[in-house]
Parts: sequence; C-alpha cells; structure tokens
Amino acid sequence: MRSLISQLIICALFVIETHQLLPIWGVVTNCTIPNESEMGECELPADCPAFQDINDVNSIGNVSRLSFVSQLQCSGLADGKICCPRRGSYANPWISMTNITKRVRNKPVSVSQRVGIRVEVPCGEPDYEVQVNSGEIAKIDDFPWMAMLIYEKAMNPVTPGCGGALISRSFVITAAHCLTGPIVHKKGALKIVRVGEYDIHNDPDCVVDGQYADCTDGIIDVKPKRIIVHPDYKADSVSQHHDIGLIELDQPVEFTTFIRHICLPDKGSGKIATKFSVCGWGRTDFFSRGKGTNVPSPIKLKTSLPYFDHGKCSEIYQQQRLQLINGQICAGGRNARDTCSGDSGSPLMSFDTKKAAWILSGLVSMGPQNCGTVGKPGIYTNVNEYVPWIKSNAHL
Repeated sequence: MRSLISQLIICALFVIETHQLLPIWGVVTNCTIPNESEMGECELPADCPAFQDINDVNSIGNVSRLSFVSQLQCSGLADGKICCPRRGSYANPWISMTNITKRVRNKPVSVSQRVGIRVEVPCGEPDYEVQVNSGEIAKIDDFPWMAMLIYEKAMNPVTPGCGGALISRSFVITAAHCLTGPIVHKKGALKIVRVGEYDIHNDPDCVVDGQYADCTDGIIDVKPKRIIVHPDYKADSVSQHHDIGLIELDQPVEFTTFIRHICLPDKGSGKIATKFSVCGWGRTDFFSRGKGTNVPSPIKLKTSLPYFDHGKCSEIYQQQRLQLINGQICAGGRNARDTCSGDSGSPLMSFDTKKAAWILSGLVSMGPQNCGTVGKPGIYTNVNEYVPWIKSNAHL
C-alpha cells in the first residue's frame, strides 16, 4: 500500500493584469502514515528525524519494520520522499502480522512439465506499475533479473561484491572488473551467483501489503561454470574500456515471478534512452545517520538516472586522464542519485514503451569517488555496442 498523496498549495496564485502568474512560494504534500489518523508530510529522508530513528540497517531486516518503511514512500514523486510525521516520532512504526494472508502468485506456466516442451518466458516483463523514484526501496518483485555476485577468499567468510543481470536461464552479464583483476585479490574468487534475492536478512523474503504478505520463493544460489571476460578488457587500464563479462551458470535456473531475464537491446538501433533505472545492494546513505551511513544496503534499492551527454562527460573525465569510447555511456550527475560501491556490474536499464519491456542499456563500470555528486555522472559500459559478442558467447 502506497502513501496516499494530496497536495495543498500554501501560497495562492495571483493573476495580474498582464495575465502572468506569480510563482508558487511553497507546496506541502500531505500523505498517510500506517497506524495513524493524522496526516504526515512528504519529506526527504535526511530531513525527517523520525524516519532516521527507525530506518537503520539492523531493524530494517524485520519484516514488520521493513513493511512499515516501504509504505512510507510517497508515490508519484520523483525525489524519493517519505511520509514524515508532524509530531516528533511515528506512533507505531511496525506493520502488524496478525491476520495476514500470504498472497498466492501465478507463476509462469512450465509447459515442459505438461507436454515436455519448454516455452520461453518473455524477457524484460515489467511489474504492473513502471515507476522508479529516487533512492527508494524496490518492490519485492521489481527487476527480477538482478543477480548478486558472492566471493570467497581463503580464511574469510563469503561476501557480496558486485551485481549482474540474468540474460537467459544459463547466463548472467556483469562488468569485467567484477570477474578479474583487483577484486579477485581483495575479495577472492567468484563463488556463488545468487538470484531471487531481495532482503539479505531473510529467506524467503516477505513484505506486508494491506492484509496480504507478498513473499518470494526463496533465493537460488548457483555456482559459476565458466567466466568469460571481453578479450579487449585490460584490468589495469584507467579508462576501463570493454568492461563487460559473462558468467555461465553451473545449471540453468527456472523462471518464476521473482526470477526472470532482461532483454538485450536491438543492435544498430542507435537509440539512446534519456532516462534510466538502476537497482542494487550497493553502498547508500538511505539509512539513518549514526546507525549505518555509507553501508551496503541489505534491501534492494532502486533509483532513476538521466542520460548525461557523452561529449560533456568526456570533458569532465579528461581531467582524470580518462578517455571515453562509444562502448561507454554516462548517466546521473545529480545530487544523491547514483550507483555506488557494491553496485558494479549491475544493469543500467531503460523501459521500451513500444515493446513494454525493460532493456539492458548499460553495466555499472565506474564513477566519482563520492557517489551522487552533482555534475559528476557515472560511467557505464554501453551494452548496445557489445550485443554481437554477447549473443555469440551466451549462445543466444
């Protein structure tokens, strides 16, 4: 259940004799808070002390708290605002689990089980609501092609390090720097490719929505069978050209509501989207100050990013002796909206309204040291330039 929004205009518009409108001096957006009758106001998380008091990396793993925080998000706004109480704190920052019924999802029909013939599930199928706001918690079924890459180093526990995306039942695409180079020395060898993940604290994951609990089928961990790094990628290159790679899975995964694959772009279309979406478990300041800032998110987060002009992006990064090629695109450059450490290899996605499908536009490659810096976009591998290589190596 999303926050219901009504807008109250504080300063009325006045029409002067020239029929010009004077500017609106302020707008307050009212919203509803679970368990409370008094309306709240949509505010940025950092501007709401009450939100910071309840939104930390430890308590967010509780299904009741996660469900409450998810329902605080102000829908329809593109700036990631949440519903903040007018009083100093939330009255009851939990969603009751009493009388909650588990929602039954209609899974993709496995025709192979009925007649022995496999019918492919369409790629990039969206949820019924295609909307990505800034820095908000993803819905439990958002972007079901997301993969988490988990590494293992001798005498150390396994640890997540990168993201990726399913492009078929047997292949995950990611950045080359997630498969070779410094990451191997720092985190160890790639041990597991995890799909179907949402909240790393729980398995299966659940979120309460109204009187229903929306639950996943659980994670699937698959070992890598083969790692394919683009032949022209050089791990020691400052510019990180051809930062793209493939992981062949040890066994194919079965598609469900929570595990799907994303579409590849049509090679040669030449079309560049103006708005992208990104998703992942990378480092974030979404959580409370003093309780875990700039920490890996335990919950799948999402945000939207604008396309950043390639020429202007090249000028910015030339100061750091980086040379961009057509195999790279830039996005972001706005305050507090960006991919960050831990998001490497995750997909940069665009929604094709004609096909009604999500398209893989890029892969998180590199960016400014301080994520979400105004005027400093992130650099992404331009997947469109590598479609023939991808299809050849992934047998698509």
